[in-house]
Amino acid sequence: MPDPSENPLAAEAPADLPGPAPIAPPEPAVVLAAQPSFLPRPFPAWSAWDVVAVMLITAVVVFGFSIAALFIARAVPGYRHTPITELATNARVVIGAQAAAYPIVLLFMFVRVRSRSHERFGKAIHWNWPGVSAPGFFVMGTIVAVAVDGASHFLPIPKSLPMDKYFHDASSAYLMAAFGVTLAPLLEELFFRGLLYPLLRRAFGLTMAVIVTAATFAAIHGTQLGYAWAPVLSIFVVGVAFTVARARTNSVAASFLMHCGYNFSLFALLWLASDHYRHLEKVTG
Repeated sequence: MPDPSENPLAAEAPADLPGPAPIAPPEPAVVLAAQPSFLPRPFPAWSAWDVVAVMLITAVVVFGFSIAALFIARAVPGYRHTPITELATNARVVIGAQAAAYPIVLLFMFVRVRSRSHERFGKAIHWNWPGVSAPGFFVMGTIVAVAVDGASHFLPIPKSLPMDKYFHDASSAYLMAAFGVTLAPLLEELFFRGLLYPLLRRAFGLTMAVIVTAATFAAIHGTQLGYAWAPVLSIFVVGVAFTVARARTNSVAASFLMHCGYNFSLFALLWLASDHYRHLEKVTG
C-alpha cells in the first residue's frame, strides 16, 4: 500500500482546503453607548417646567424679601409710624427687597440651566455678546424709547399710573433709575428672551414665539401700568422689538443692551421733564 508521506500532492492537500472563516470581533457598542455627553443636545435643553420653576422661585423670593424689608423699615426710626401701604410703595423698600432677591433668582436660573444643558450658562442661553456693535444696540433701545414716547401722545395714556407712586422724591427717582438700567433688565432678558422665547419658538415657530413672548412681557408689567390698554400696548410693542432683536442676532445680550438703552432713555426724559427730578409732580401727577 503506498505511503501517503511519499506523495507530495497528498501531503499538501489539507493546506489547500478552505478552513472555517475567522470570527469578527464584536462591534464596540459599549464604547459608543458610554459617550452620550459628546452628542449635541437639542436647544433649548430646559423644559416648560423649568421656566415655571423659575417663575415660582421669583414670586416666592421677591415676596419673602418684600415682607422682610417692610419689617426692617418699620424698625427704622423715621418709618416706625408710617403705614404699611405707604411703605409698600417706598422705592427704598421695594428696590432694596428686589435687589436682594434678584441675585438668588439669577443663581437658581444659572444652576437650572447648567444642570439641563451641561454647558456654560452664557453658551446655553445664547448670550453671545455682540462685540463692537454693542453700543449700537443700546442706541437702538433709545430710538425705540423716543418712538414709543412720541406715539404715546396719540394714545389715551392715563395721567397717573400705579408706578408713579414709587417716585416720591429725587433720591427715589435716582434709585429707580439705577435699578432700571442694571439688574431689572438683566433678569427680565435672561428670563423672557433667554429661557421663554426659545421654548416658544421650538413649539410654535418664530412669529408666535415673538408675539407670545412680548405679550407675556407686557402682562408682567401690567400691574405697574394699572392694566390700562394704551400703556400695556406700548410695552407689548417694546417687547416685540426686543424679541425681534434677539431672534435676528441670536443674542440675548443684544436684547439686554436694547432694554438698558430703552430704560435709560425713559429715565433721562423724566429727568429733563421734571427739572432733574426736583419737580416730579409735573410729570407723575
